[in-house]
Amino acid sequence: MPEPTTKSEPQETEQRIFEAALSVFASKGRDGARMQEIADRAGINRALLHYYFRTKQQLYQAVFAHLFQQYVNSFSESLQLDGTFGENLRHFIDRYIDYVREHQDMARLMMNENLAGGSLLGEHLAKAFATKGSPQQKMQQAIRKAVETGEIRPVCPRQTMLTIISSCAFFFLIAPTVKVMNPLAATDFDAFIEARKQHVFEVLYRGLALKDEAT
Repeated sequence: MPEPTTKSEPQETEQRIFEAALSVFASKGRDGARMQEIADRAGINRALLHYYFRTKQQLYQAVFAHLFQQYVNSFSESLQLDGTFGENLRHFIDRYIDYVREHQDMARLMMNENLAGGSLLGEHLAKAFATKGSPQQKMQQAIRKAVETGEIRPVCPRQTMLTIISSCAFFFLIAPTVKVMNPLAATDFDAFIEARKQHVFEVLYRGLALKDEAT
């Protein structure tokens, strides 16, 4: 059985496996993915892949756990929600869209998992939402505070979070359709994303703010 020969090699090899597996799982789904293709993309033989992860299901679960931990750690650290609700909302929208843009394979993997029933996704989402200081928890707290202080009208924080996240992420998953519906997306997707940030903010903020503040 092959074994890594240096202390740094296991971490490097595991990272290559995660990156290769994410790409394959995102493009082909869990059922369509093949361990041989993942091994080829990682630049290792299949025997070494099975040394790290004995089954495809074990690898799939490990990739999910790795992605969610990365998401909570990297996104949460850069998310500061200590301004007005308008400032907090704009900051969350900008950061969330930027994060999805940089991790589109993660978004596609989540979509595939949803289509497959979503049991593993639900488990990790519940854990992420319950994690103290997670992005969702921070934003829900900001929504509750804004309702209490009268910055926005009374709304359900969970429903509002669902609206915010879907507005920020879904268009990445239907990019071919978006490019047909919006010419800017077809010619300059980065410019479209910046315009999308502003549009999402304006629609959500005007829908949440009290009438005199939204006008």
